[in-house]
Amino acid sequence: MNGGIVHDLLSAVTPEPTRIDWGRVEGWLGTALPTAYRQIADRFGSLLVGDWLWIHAPVRLAGYPTFDKELAGIRFEARDACDAARLPAPRFHPKRGGLLPFGSGRGGEGLFWDTAAGAPEEWPVVVLAHAPGAYGNAGWIHSGRTLVPFLEALVTTGVGQGGHSLGPLPARIDRAYGGRATSYWTPPDRAARSDPRRKGLTSGAGLNALQVLVPPPEGREPSVVDEGLPGDYRALMAAYGPGAWRGWLRVWHPDDLGSSMGRPFLDPVAGSGEVDFLPFADSIDGDVLGWVREGPPDRWPLAWVPRHSDPGQAMRVTFTAALLAWLRGTPVDGVFGAHDPDVDLVDQATFAPRESA
Repeated sequence: MNGGIVHDLLSAVTPEPTRIDWGRVEGWLGTALPTAYRQIADRFGSLLVGDWLWIHAPVRLAGYPTFDKELAGIRFEARDACDAARLPAPRFHPKRGGLLPFGSGRGGEGLFWDTAAGAPEEWPVVVLAHAPGAYGNAGWIHSGRTLVPFLEALVTTGVGQGGHSLGPLPARIDRAYGGRATSYWTPPDRAARSDPRRKGLTSGAGLNALQVLVPPPEGREPSVVDEGLPGDYRALMAAYGPGAWRGWLRVWHPDDLGSSMGRPFLDPVAGSGEVDFLPFADSIDGDVLGWVREGPPDRWPLAWVPRHSDPGQAMRVTFTAALLAWLRGTPVDGVFGAHDPDVDLVDQATFAPRESA
């Protein structure tokens, strides 16, 4: 590995060799990786460059996302940033010539190799950077440099293109995460296939299937729900209680129903005048989910009210059925956010109970 400044900076870092089965890692990725990256990862694990950028290595560190989730997160952030900036959707590996993520920054930057450039030793680094100002200002920097020359530029001149720049960063390189010891990481392919929760993606219906896919939290008192509310909601509260599904959809405590959780609701749901609408959940983006109270509670249709667009038609489906469909990757009538195509559906099917006040 050449590179004078990078070599000197790495020489001052205490090594922490970790066993990495490159055959399995590269088999999981479907490609070989640049030699310089492999040498750095073998000797140091993940690195923090200039107190700003992380170079992620295929190692495990307790309390932090696994390598596969780190890469998936970089892709997800890049898609979201490009959508907000009205840039064409990025093309990612394993698509032919796609970008392969390997690093990220404190400012939401993503580091990628351009696999269209030929052999791994020739892959230049591409950066998704954010210009100063409001969100929606992302742009691509095609550095034209392989990994070590790219790191050299970061701590000397910086890199930039078309109004977007990164660096120069402080001339410091350290082992990431405070130098904590790492351990062997196993690609998720085998373990994921044997996860018993996977049956909940395809088998069964209703609350029983949901509990297979997302086991309810243990040791909690079931929430008491008024019998005047839909039976499937009452059963869901008994099993799970209030909390956040997939880190995005927050189902409220029964005591909060009717309060709109501090958000007044004035919109007509079905586009045909005022309706008797009872919200019971919201998203972290400010969308609202509720029932249109017409007829018996078990026949109340659902209504989804996006924050930035008009409400859709009321849906004749129970909340549990809609929730299960969403977690399985097929949301009902487009309700709720789309799943991340780079993350296994089982890994996205999560529930976090709301902490007691």
